[in-house]
Amino acid sequence: MNNSTKSSGAKIEHALLDVRKAYRLLHDYQRMVLDAVNYIGKQFGASYGGGYAKYSAVTPRDGKGHLDCCAWDWLNMVLYEFFFTQKLEGDNLLRFSILIISDTGYFCAEDKALEKTNVAGYIAPDRSLTKVGFIISGKEWPDLSFMEDKATMKMFIENDGEIPVELAASGILGKCVDLARLASEEETNVLLDELVVLAQANGIPLKRIAPKAWIF
Repeated sequence: MNNSTKSSGAKIEHALLDVRKAYRLLHDYQRMVLDAVNYIGKQFGASYGGGYAKYSAVTPRDGKGHLDCCAWDWLNMVLYEFFFTQKLEGDNLLRFSILIISDTGYFCAEDKALEKTNVAGYIAPDRSLTKVGFIISGKEWPDLSFMEDKATMKMFIENDGEIPVELAASGILGKCVDLARLASEEETNVLLDELVVLAQANGIPLKRIAPKAWIF
């Protein structure tokens, strides 16, 4: 075996070591996100209504899928919506979603025609951000396909949760902050209080019903 072959093999092994580390890091990151989302739902006394992969297709189920599916299909939490409902008086429901934006690199890249599979065109990881968004409505729950649109998501991310005018006109509220605000009990509770103030100032009766205690 010549030196170039040995060097190539060493590089591959080093890269695969990084992959193993990355998967374990992703496990811990996603566990933190799931625990935080669960805590928020319980704080608002809300029922979880399921989640939606918003960046690509959902991961293929057992015995399904195709080998030419986008690699992002297997990494759903890069952009994922957790949907909740909170029961109000009578049969009324308050609806809200928590949107996990693990990497803003695609949405905030200047190239408007950038393909999601062209990760080399994304903003560099040290310049992109990890965000959490909130969509809240006390009445209607219209089409929220803006979550899958590059331009409107860029607006949502960069302008503190700004949503399309037609959604705002229908009573939908948006907020977007650094996901790091979910990393501690104190910061999470401050954020939830901010959401309550924002919602109630806009006529949406969002309220906390559970004690302010980190339960994970």
